[in-house]
Amino acid sequence: MLKNGVILVSALSNTPYPFDRIEEFADNGEALEVRIPGIAQARIRSGDHIWERFADFLPFTIDPSFSLGEGNTALVRADDKLLGFCGLKNLYLKNETQNPTWSFKDRGSLTCVAMAAEMKETVTATISTGNMGNSLAAYGGHAGLKVLVFVPDFVPPEKIAAIGIHGATAIRITGADYSIMKRHVLGLAKKLKLRIVSGNGPVRVEGYKLTAFELYEQMRGNLPDYIAVPTSACGHIRGIFKGFSELKEAGIISKLPKMIVVQARNNSPIVSAIKQGSRHVIPFSDFHTVAEAITTGNPPGGDEIIDKATRFGWPAEDVAEDEILLSQKLLAASGYFVEPASATSLY
Repeated sequence: MLKNGVILVSALSNTPYPFDRIEEFADNGEALEVRIPGIAQARIRSGDHIWERFADFLPFTIDPSFSLGEGNTALVRADDKLLGFCGLKNLYLKNETQNPTWSFKDRGSLTCVAMAAEMKETVTATISTGNMGNSLAAYGGHAGLKVLVFVPDFVPPEKIAAIGIHGATAIRITGADYSIMKRHVLGLAKKLKLRIVSGNGPVRVEGYKLTAFELYEQMRGNLPDYIAVPTSACGHIRGIFKGFSELKEAGIISKLPKMIVVQARNNSPIVSAIKQGSRHVIPFSDFHTVAEAITTGNPPGGDEIIDKATRFGWPAEDVAEDEILLSQKLLAASGYFVEPASATSLY
C-alpha cells in the first residue's frame, strides 16, 4: 500500500512529479528520487526482514510474497593479505553475491516488482548489461509479471541464458554506444506505456537504501568512514547514501559516511569530471574495459553524483585495466570470486 503524500522530485532542481510517473527521469534529464513525508519521525520497527524493520523509510508496504530472500548478506573483515595490500587497519567487504541472483541488483528488483504491483502493471522492462536483467527476470517471474530485457550486443551468452531461464524475453540491440542505446530505450516508455527501469530509477534506488540500513544494523550504529562503490548508472551509490541521509534526518545517526566513487579508467565519465572540477559528466565513447558491468559512458542523472561528491567531499578514483585484474586475483586468493566491475573497489 502506497503511503500518503509520496511524490518524486528531481534531484538537483527539486521539481515535484507524481509518484506514478512512468518516465524514469525528470523533463530536464535530472535523476528523480522518492520523497516520503515524515521521514524525521521514522523509526525502526520489529520484523524478520530488513524491509519490515525499516518500513517507515519505504514509500509502500512490500508484500512478503515478492521476496526471494535478498539481503542479510555477510559483512566480513578483510584478511591480512587484503589489509596489507590496501595499507588499512580496518576494511570490510559486503558480500552481495549472497543475494538470490548473486548481485546487489536484487534489492532494487524487489522494490521494482512491488511498484509494478502497486500500479497494477502486468509487464515490466529494463535495460541492462546482464546482472540487472537477470535479477528483474527472476523477481518478475516469481511475481507473475511478463519481463522484457533490452541488452546491448556485447552481453555474453551466459548472461542472456540467465535472463531467459526465468522466462523473460531478452531483446538484443546493436549499437556503438551503450549510453545512447539506454537513453533511446528509456525514451520509449511513455509512447509504449511501459515502465522501463534502469539502474538509476527512483524506485530501484529505494531498494538500494536497504544496504545502508543493513550496514547500520551489522555495525551496531558504528558506521564506516568511507564506502567504496563501483559506479555506472549511479543508482547504487545514491541509494546507499540516501539511506544513510534518511537515517540522519530521522535522528538515528549523527554523521554520514563518505562514498568513494570508483570507475574503470577506460570509462570514467563521473570520476574524470570530479577530478577535473567539472559540474557535468564528461562522456566516454568507443572504449573497452573488462569491467563490463559498469559501462555507462554518459550516465543520465550523473550530474547529481558529481554535485554530491563536491558538497560532501567524496573521493573519486579510476582504476586501470591491469589494476582491475590484479584486484580480482587478490580477492580470489582471499576466497572471493567477483567480476571485474566489483574488483575495481579494492584497488
